[in-house]
Amino acid sequence: MAKNKQQKKKDREKRVAKKKHLEDMKKKSQEKTEQESQKSIPARSKIMQSAVPKINNAVNANKKSTFTQRRTGG
Repeated sequence: MAKNKQQKKKDREKRVAKKKHLEDMKKKSQEKTEQESQKSIPARSKIMQSAVPKINNAVNANKKSTFTQRRTGG
């Protein structure tokens, strides 16, 4: 009976190790695909994107215009 118990324990350890190995492989493949998707943007477009400043419209949207600006349209 002791041998049977040891065999079951070894089998369980093998199953757990296999499961962990599969999870690690999935994580690595996911990370690899994420890195590939990030590399897909060409360097030229990155330069162009960084050269163009981003406009923050939220600051202007909260500011109320004065009466004269509304009247003159400016």
